[in-house]
Amino acid sequence: MRALTMVLTAALCCAQVVRCEVYTSSQDLTAVFALERRLVAALNNYVGEMEARLNRIRRYLHQYEQVSAEGASTEEGIMERLAGNPVHAFHLMKRLTVDWKHIQNHNNIDDSWRGVVEALSGASVGSGANGGVAGSFRVRLPREEDLHGAAQALVRLHDVYNLNMTQLVRGNVWGVESYAELTAQDCLYMGKHSFNLGLYPRAIQWFEEAYLLAGHEGNATVSQDQVNMFLNTAIKAYDEQVLGREGDEGSLPLHTAEVDPKKFKYRLGSDLTPQEDALNFQALCRGEQLLSPEYQASLSCFYDTRGEAYFRLMPVKVEILHHNPELMVFHDVISDKEIETVKTMAHPVLARAMVQGAQGKGNTVSTTRTSKVGWLDDSLHPLVARLGHRISLLTGLSTDVAAEHAELLQVSNYGIGGHYNPHHDYLLVDKSEKEQLLHNIHPRELFMGDRIATFMFYLSDVTRGGATAFPRLGTAAWPSKGSAAFWHNLKKSGHADTATLHGACPVVIGYKWVSNKWIRERGQFLRRKCGLSPEE
Repeated sequence: MRALTMVLTAALCCAQVVRCEVYTSSQDLTAVFALERRLVAALNNYVGEMEARLNRIRRYLHQYEQVSAEGASTEEGIMERLAGNPVHAFHLMKRLTVDWKHIQNHNNIDDSWRGVVEALSGASVGSGANGGVAGSFRVRLPREEDLHGAAQALVRLHDVYNLNMTQLVRGNVWGVESYAELTAQDCLYMGKHSFNLGLYPRAIQWFEEAYLLAGHEGNATVSQDQVNMFLNTAIKAYDEQVLGREGDEGSLPLHTAEVDPKKFKYRLGSDLTPQEDALNFQALCRGEQLLSPEYQASLSCFYDTRGEAYFRLMPVKVEILHHNPELMVFHDVISDKEIETVKTMAHPVLARAMVQGAQGKGNTVSTTRTSKVGWLDDSLHPLVARLGHRISLLTGLSTDVAAEHAELLQVSNYGIGGHYNPHHDYLLVDKSEKEQLLHNIHPRELFMGDRIATFMFYLSDVTRGGATAFPRLGTAAWPSKGSAAFWHNLKKSGHADTATLHGACPVVIGYKWVSNKWIRERGQFLRRKCGLSPEE
């Protein structure tokens, strides 16, 4: 474009200086022909640049047309389906952080480009924007950290669910077919993330697939030589890791990729090592059965009034998933209409989920928990108070928020690969005054007492993944819209029940909404009587 401008400027200057006819002189005609040759060369360069820009835009449009071609009757249905597929979501982050940046940087803001700019007039790149309901909030454009997060989510899904690599890169995500395919460059990117996380066996798998795809693509997105360098580095790192464990007899596999289901024996109980917790957690997320057939036979489903007259005409559907500690699921305890009301109220207040900070001080963002949460007060809407009362009837515990017997209702929404690593819900019983940890707890928290129990509504079904897994109990509660899980975090003695370690399995396909009510010790004195033994 600059060369073309210079040639035209030179022509105009020449015309102003000569101020005479050129057709009357062969010398002048020769000079003009030479000028035109330079003009044509500049125009060819300009056309080449414009075609390159158009090709970038065409590639962008083609990628979008491919993903939006998958069957869905409405635009809303298309958006939900795309957002619920981790590969589509990764490509979305990539298009709007990498591809769009190239398109935007190479196009001038003229009249023909102004419509594109106006299409983004409601978007924001700032961190203060809230991505809520379309049309109600400013939508924040993805940033580089979103692209990294989407890649790490795919790496997490591959690792936890031991997904078939060949099927994954061709759009089959745990049995769900789509047009969401990965290139050799994408696989190389995932391999780098796996390597940086220390998941060397997984990094090797990603790099091997990238090498094969690079060959099929004719080295279009990345060359096999480039991939080979990363592959060799990952193999060397993994070999050194294995050699470092050779003298450690009875050591457990570090990753699911190393577990042979036919030879490995899972163990349950409260005394598991962190590594055993992780292996059990991942096995439960995949739907593997860790409880013995005899124990499974002791579990049951039944109708129950929960000792309340309120449920006599319509008893509650109860499913027992584990005895001592008791883990139960109540089915059909919140209606679709109530669920939509709760989600609508939560939309404006959703923010990145936090975990307790170091030394028990404050809260901080962590990669151990990837979701957005919002808190709903009983005074916000009559439904919130009604749900609190319903939870009280189902559990036999007080949920009076005003009297500080329970916390506000928390609503959580999990995005791409959304998860929460195994953790305990109690906050105080594992703290010691000697270690100064209790001194960092807010006096109000001490006044309310610890989280004696957890009640969790499932506000959506999840197509694949998203279970609440209890690695030390060997069981998991799977999301079923309208149901709720319930368990006690403390024993009757008030001691911590360490067997209630639990985590949210990553969402593979679909989306997940849950709502928690944490019930505190204060107000439960006559509702859950103390035991006589520390182990009771």
